[in-house]
Amino acid sequence: MARAPRNPAAPAAAAPRRLRSLGVPTRSTKPARTFTSAAIPIAFAGPEHRYARADLEIDGIFHGEASYEGRVFFNNPGADQQTAKTAENGYAGSFYIFGHGGCLGDPGHCDVHEHRREDYDFRPPHPLTPAKKRVTVTQALRDIASTAAEVTVTVVPVVTAANELCDTDNVFRCATMKLVTYNA
Repeated sequence: MARAPRNPAAPAAAAPRRLRSLGVPTRSTKPARTFTSAAIPIAFAGPEHRYARADLEIDGIFHGEASYEGRVFFNNPGADQQTAKTAENGYAGSFYIFGHGGCLGDPGHCDVHEHRREDYDFRPPHPLTPAKKRVTVTQALRDIASTAAEVTVTVVPVVTAANELCDTDNVFRCATMKLVTYNA
């Protein structure tokens, strides 16, 4: 039985592909919840102290969902996405998180178990190991310390990309936050 020759000009009809809506980035229309710290004493940063640089170190940032810009404001707990990034508003700087878009696997698939690794395990860390960010806030801290004895830190997350798997309301989550100064 002879086969009919294939016509290279007419490709075989492929089965229609089902497009998945997962992973299509969208901009969130609802603002994310802001984070405001408790008051932090800043006697260490007063005008009489000589430091060359001050950083806000944020550790343990969850980045498994939406991408966002984290805008840092000092002594402005009412800051939101519309607040101008100016010194008068307490703006200190920004950090950026490239989110992973949510978990597509079974429950527990994206859980990080770094504590189970051996000391000499040279593989790269789990992709969802919590992130660390450092924002240089030297001038903003000097300005606040010249008139106040304590500071509150407000982080305003501005979501830039998310999908239906992302919790865009509670996008910013961290373990610790601290101010660090460096002497000249």
